[in-house]
Amino acid sequence: MSSNFVSGVTDFDTYLATNPLHTLTFPGYEWFSNDGTTSASVTYDLGSLTNIDRLALWNEESSGIGTLNLFHSSDGINFAPLALGLKPTDNPLANYPADVFSFASVNTRYIRFDMSDCPQPNPASFPSCAIGEVAFRKANVPEPASVLGLLAIGALGAGAALKRKLK
Repeated sequence: MSSNFVSGVTDFDTYLATNPLHTLTFPGYEWFSNDGTTSASVTYDLGSLTNIDRLALWNEESSGIGTLNLFHSSDGINFAPLALGLKPTDNPLANYPADVFSFASVNTRYIRFDMSDCPQPNPASFPSCAIGEVAFRKANVPEPASVLGLLAIGALGAGAALKRKLK
């Protein structure tokens, strides 16, 4: 990567605003399925239940994912659909930016990538599925006290409007 992302430390939106590029200096930073495969599954363990609502994917340039289906799970056994039929960019053999996919906020621990239609046609120099880099956005979840405060302010406003109407 042209700049580092540290999960749980780096702000996702601020990081992506800098347009970080996946570079050709990749040894040890990419994942490849076995030679000759056109589909694969990879499961990410986020370490604990985490609210997420976006994925940044740097789709590997020589063995990119053609179609991506995302599934989520809190136990690593039972998975439910999160986002289906995603079509990552077919990146050229050069430095490239991330695709950002949004989905409804979900409190989960495991994210499974089910990949197919690999590799994408350009340049398709290695017959497999591959992932350049990934990052997940931690969703903003209102604190219970904040929600209660907003409800109280709303109730006061509604009460004042009703009082004016009754006069």
